[in-house]
Amino acid sequence: MPKYNYPEPQKKEIGCKVSWYTYSSFEDAKRASEVAKEDAIESAEMGFDFGYLTPSTITKNDDGTFTVVIP
Repeated sequence: MPKYNYPEPQKKEIGCKVSWYTYSSFEDAKRASEVAKEDAIESAEMGFDFGYLTPSTITKNDDGTFTVVIP
């Protein structure tokens, strides 16, 4: 079982420093953002570099979905 329990996204994009999870509802995106903050704190304490992105950031997309930056 994963340590951090993110809501199931409708889409995942995996990058080299962060990932992006896309949700159809703001409520799911908000929950994912809160989990991402905790995940990022632990990762940062271990020295992980997120590049120029900030985990937990929520972006509203043109199609009405919401994307969250995940550590």
